Amino acid sequence: MWIERTKWMLANIGWPIAFTFWYQIMVVLYAANGEITQLALYYFQFLWIIIVCSYFSASFTPPSKCQIEDDKNSTANFCELCNYSKPPRWHHCRRCNQCVHRMDHHCPILQLCIHNKNHKYFLLFLLWPLQLAVFTVWHGYFNFWKMIRSVYTGEILSTTDQLRGTGVSNALMVGFAAIYLLKNQLPNLFRNQTLIEESRETTIYDLGSWQENVKSVMGSWRIAWLPVPIDERNEKKQK
Repeated sequence: MWIERTKWMLANIGWPIAFTFWYQIMVVLYAANGEITQLALYYFQFLWIIIVCSYFSASFTPPSKCQIEDDKNSTANFCELCNYSKPPRWHHCRRCNQCVHRMDHHCPILQLCIHNKNHKYFLLFLLWPLQLAVFTVWHGYFNFWKMIRSVYTGEILSTTDQLRGTGVSNALMVGFAAIYLLKNQLPNLFRNQTLIEESRETTIYDLGSWQENVKSVMGSWRIAWLPVPIDERNEKKQK
């Protein structure tokens, strides 16, 4: 367990450093030189704040605890490691060493389980950085191309150009990573299904329409795209 705890702590050190780097690139190297408009700067700051809030919400929201009495006589959903019968949609995470409600997967990016309480924040942590990646590439594609060209021409770039090009290349990697993860996450969101349930071809939790399935995880439409918790009625739909 101490190894997993150490990984989680390192992730919570590394990601804030990355957030700070992205902020410095856009605000200090672009906005300070007047290379992006005031409106674009406000939009970037909105994206940056909501990404940071989504990350910390996902990272520091603990899973629900299984309030089930021990029943060794029942073989249905019995967890031998925890020594009790689990209700539906509970799965044991060997890395976290506990049963987790609506476990999607143990995320190597955040170093924790994605579960019923933080699944929404995890999805927001993929969706909003994808927008930030598009925003960064749109405003800095020339610097990225200039950095790539210098590899072949031998041109010596200034420190500012190097940092800008690095920031854009970083945004590209984040964008492609988000797309790769979302290609599995979004279809499951529309079916009210986790990755574990997908692997077991379990579809009994579909609520009948993709809109209801999305709201069961993300909350009502007015708060679906913000890192705020969903209400209890939506949590019940997940069960």
